[in-house]
Amino acid sequence: MARPPPLGELPPGYTPPARSAAPQILAGSLQAPLWLRAYFQGLLFSLGCGIQRHCGKVLFLGLLAFGALALGLRVAIIETDLEQLWVEAGSRVSQELQYTKEKLGEEAAYTSQMLIQTPRQEGENVLTPEALGLHLQAALTASKVQVSLYGKSWDLNKICYKSGVPLIENGMIERMIEKLFPCVILTPIDCFWEGAKLQGGSAYLPGRPDIQWTNLDPEQLLEELGPFASLEGFRELLDKAQVGQAYVGRPCLHPDDLHCPSSAPNHHSRQAPNVAQELSGGCHGFSHKFMHWQEELLLGGMARDPQGQLLRAEALQSTFLLMSPRQLYEHFRGDYQTHDIGWSEEQASTVLQAWQRRFVQLAQEALPGNASQQIHAFSSTTLDDILHAFSEVSAARVVGGYLLMLAYACVTMLRWDCAQSQGAVGLAGVLLVALAVASGLGLCALLGIAFNAATTQVHQDCGADLGADGPGCPVPPAARPVPLQVLPFLALGIGVDDIFLLAHAFTEAPPGTPLQVRPRPPAWAHLRQCCVGAQSLLV
Repeated sequence: MARPPPLGELPPGYTPPARSAAPQILAGSLQAPLWLRAYFQGLLFSLGCGIQRHCGKVLFLGLLAFGALALGLRVAIIETDLEQLWVEAGSRVSQELQYTKEKLGEEAAYTSQMLIQTPRQEGENVLTPEALGLHLQAALTASKVQVSLYGKSWDLNKICYKSGVPLIENGMIERMIEKLFPCVILTPIDCFWEGAKLQGGSAYLPGRPDIQWTNLDPEQLLEELGPFASLEGFRELLDKAQVGQAYVGRPCLHPDDLHCPSSAPNHHSRQAPNVAQELSGGCHGFSHKFMHWQEELLLGGMARDPQGQLLRAEALQSTFLLMSPRQLYEHFRGDYQTHDIGWSEEQASTVLQAWQRRFVQLAQEALPGNASQQIHAFSSTTLDDILHAFSEVSAARVVGGYLLMLAYACVTMLRWDCAQSQGAVGLAGVLLVALAVASGLGLCALLGIAFNAATTQVHQDCGADLGADGPGCPVPPAARPVPLQVLPFLALGIGVDDIFLLAHAFTEAPPGTPLQVRPRPPAWAHLRQCCVGAQSLLV
């Protein structure tokens, strides 16, 4: 076991600590820490002397080991899955998530796309027909998004999440229901007849115009089809789900609309509905029993009167549910529309991602710039895109930063006197630090430690309350500061700082000074003084 160096080897310029500290040391309160400091100082000093005696071998083997570890960067993994970023592998949360997936199955999984509307003037009430009209305009634009991939057109009706199409023995009715069965959309527009405009699909019956949700009265349709088919089972399903007249029995948000059905409560009066009253308690989808959207899912910043009646709100929210990639793959597997494209789950995921990106783009462009409201669209794909963007490592920025530090170290350590110049020391020090950083990251990659945006990036947004795309963010996304690779530069700063300290220590010693009496860097002076005092009391 290495022993602390004797007092004769210590620099004569250091003196023991003041005598006022001696009683505390002798009493034992500082004996153990100071002894450990002295011991490890002597151990590191002996190690440094050994390295200097075999500097060539140590340098060769070190460069060889560092270079081999740096090659591990070729297998580095950057984690961009949001769930893997916040859920620890093997933790209780991950076990419960896995249990939920196993019990509920893939059928319970879906992807959410959100539209959030807020007024441009803070505190303004959005529970007005005009504000909901603008929300309807944005939601209609988003619901009509189409993307073309693999030679096919994909719209909301093909990829949206549906609660489950019932099986009907009558083939004609079954095909009609399959075409008309609505998507699950949680929106405040569902309190009004205009909610039917968000539902796509249509069916045809001889002698009737195209059947859509805007003109579909299930009760009337059953009465008309009753003499031609046995629909008792289907009628029973509608009664259990409390479908009733579906959307045509709800008030029109804009009763002057030419297509407002005569069955709407305000069709004849032509009076705009009381929006706050209609939204009080939430809204319902086409099924009153199974599709109840609570107020908290539709509104934000709500205010009520003393009796609990809804008076005003400061935000509206609509949520479109899409199938998961697995569900979309299973839905179209074996279908005539995909039999010629080699349909796979990866293709299904690509379709969903392309649709979501287009959804966000069109929704944010739906309202004119001078509108009193503003729309913020969000999807899981946009979050994934942000994580991918902030997880990408810019080799040009990293190399540029290191080259600037290389030039700075060389210039600041150069001297006109060649005997005192240490430019080569700065050059070698920066290169050694760069190799050490690369080897450290490579070792992490070889051990299977994944990198992610939280550990490799630092960025500036518009405030913690608003987020990078918050409604009050004054800087457009294209003009915001790009992320910076923070870990390599932090390691560079820490490593180069030690190079400057070592160079300063050696420049203070005259040529030929023995190694044992060379002055230590100033940052170590206080620590060395404590060690000398400890040895004087413990030896």
